[in-house]
Amino acid sequence: MPDPALLPFAIRALKTNDVAGAEIAARQLLDAGPDDAAALHLLGIIAAKVQAFDHAERYFAQAQAAEPHNEQIAQNLAAARSTPRPQLASCPRYLVIREWGFGFWSDVSHVLGALLLAEATGRIPVTWWGAGSLFSDGVDADAFQLYFQPISDVALDDIADTDFFPSRWNADNLKTTAPAKWQRRTGPVYFLNRPERVAVCDFFAAVPNVLPWLPAIHPLHGKPVDAAYRYLADKYLRPRAEIAAACDDFFHKKLKGTPFVAAHLRGADKFNEDPDTQAKHQAILSSLANVDPAWRILLLTDDARCLALARDRFGARIIATPCQCSHVDKGVHHLPSTNRIQAGREAMIDAHLALRAQRFIGNGRSNVAAMIAVLKHWTAGSCTLLGRSILEDRGLTLYRKKADA
Repeated sequence: MPDPALLPFAIRALKTNDVAGAEIAARQLLDAGPDDAAALHLLGIIAAKVQAFDHAERYFAQAQAAEPHNEQIAQNLAAARSTPRPQLASCPRYLVIREWGFGFWSDVSHVLGALLLAEATGRIPVTWWGAGSLFSDGVDADAFQLYFQPISDVALDDIADTDFFPSRWNADNLKTTAPAKWQRRTGPVYFLNRPERVAVCDFFAAVPNVLPWLPAIHPLHGKPVDAAYRYLADKYLRPRAEIAAACDDFFHKKLKGTPFVAAHLRGADKFNEDPDTQAKHQAILSSLANVDPAWRILLLTDDARCLALARDRFGARIIATPCQCSHVDKGVHHLPSTNRIQAGREAMIDAHLALRAQRFIGNGRSNVAAMIAVLKHWTAGSCTLLGRSILEDRGLTLYRKKADA
């Protein structure tokens, strides 16, 4: 059964011009009932509002099939069919992908969603993880490129323009901390058919919120979320040479020669976010107990208590990189003593070592484990996530959350 609060929220959100929140709520209604006429009608209205008239026509037609005698749906369908489609200028247009400002792989997930948005809207992507990134050293440089190679041939300094979307952005603040992004939560739907040459994506761009808007000719049209993440990661995520070298060095010194299983225990602030974290830790440890005892265990964790727990149980089989860890219920990336650049590199090295494992086990509600699951084409049964992958979430809670900035 659908959440009874979804439809009222969607209607209220649309009336207050929260188009992204309304869209997500409508799609969650369709998850429960694919023929929900009200949800389909809402999506048609939303599509028309952002001038995606081909999509609007399709949603109105589906809504009409569900409620063939609804005159309002029939009128909206006729209007969508007769409305001229927007013609955007043929000059280069850019999507500046700012930091999301949370955990490392959460920010990478945002980048992948924004890259798909750039493809959907015909824009050239340009990353800029500025001072708001938890993995920046605060200098005037793109922190994303401390970990990955550039995702396009265009740098932020190459963009000289006065035409920006959203309007809160301009040439003077393009590199600064995102202004009031929580006051206007500009999700992916807002970027469709925007004529401005420079668009700035600073609010979380979830891949599931971009997929429905892809044109039919896009290779990911109609594909599932995990396939989209793999496509985007394969295409765009190329670690810097020194990170790949550090990963190689640890692998050859500690892991090469025998099979190993990788496991991730997400501790620290996850205990506050997810009440099932402790139970999932025990389930992961129980799964590891069933692995061939000749196999070593590469343990990924940001929590010294989790590492001690695993070592108490499995002893010398546990292999872990010498990364910074938290000893409290606070994420290592939020601790004042943390070396931010080192923390980002550690997150990269741990994840890419896990990709060399024969098996992987992790908590699906952790971005670390969820990203590892899509960064490699795992053979059937070799990758186990406990719980639904967080990468499948559309993020409705972000639009229900009270503004904090």
